[in-house]
Amino acid sequence: MPRRPSAATQAKLPLPQALHPAPAVRELDAADDFAAGNPTASLERQIEALRRRHEAELATLRREVLEARKVATLGDLLGTTTHEFNNALTTILNYARLGLRHRDAPTRDKALERILSAGTRAAKITASVLGMARRGTTRMEPVPLEALVDEALVLLEREMTKYRVQVEREYSPVPQVVANPGQVQQVLLNLLVNARQAMPQGGRLILRLSHDPGTGLVDLMVRDTGCGMTPEVMRRMFEPRFSTKSGPDETGKGGTGLGLSACREIVEAHKGRIRVESAPGKGTAITIRLPVVAMRTDS
Repeated sequence: MPRRPSAATQAKLPLPQALHPAPAVRELDAADDFAAGNPTASLERQIEALRRRHEAELATLRREVLEARKVATLGDLLGTTTHEFNNALTTILNYARLGLRHRDAPTRDKALERILSAGTRAAKITASVLGMARRGTTRMEPVPLEALVDEALVLLEREMTKYRVQVEREYSPVPQVVANPGQVQQVLLNLLVNARQAMPQGGRLILRLSHDPGTGLVDLMVRDTGCGMTPEVMRRMFEPRFSTKSGPDETGKGGTGLGLSACREIVEAHKGRIRVESAPGKGTAITIRLPVVAMRTDS
């Protein structure tokens, strides 16, 4: 039979790890600082904890506000895009009836061409709205700025035509920018609507894309030939709730004073810049500058 260790031997054997009492570990808190006679350190610790909590809450609120503004922008566009889509469907139905009534090839070819054109336009409107609705993340990615500008114009094309605004594109070849597509499109829609509202009697809207390799920025300029702004308005134009409008226009857009303040916040969050040039009676030019995608170099 195996021998049992004696009582003296058992006393020398090490206890299992689980039976050893774990050393007490505790983070220092305010009570420790006061007990140690160091109230200043306690106060600094509390202030730092409050600061971190405040920054986290502020970041969450900013994300929620940006998402709410995007939803509000989509709501503003709902009436416009619904009308646009209805116009496309009406065109399709009318030319389909025309093709059915007339059997000759020229008439049918013309009807089919118009149906194809209206259907293509309806598809672009749907793609633009769905694209903006789906861009709910805050992720930055390489973005072709020209495509975003054209998508925004698709959503406002009928509005521009109704108010006799002639859109002129001056696009130079530019590299992609680092941006959040949904947020940049929100900026574009705000700037385009503001430019249109500045020209109630019609005018020219000039969109210019350019790239300065020396700065590593792509410039998008939105220029209108409208009423322009006084120096006092320019000083306050980015203040939240500041507006020169009495309320939304007949399309339901504008008047809250939140559009341009949101634009500046978004551009600055992209590490970009925003510049404004304006004079009463001479129109306004707003340029947003966004950083280009960094070129990868293989070592």
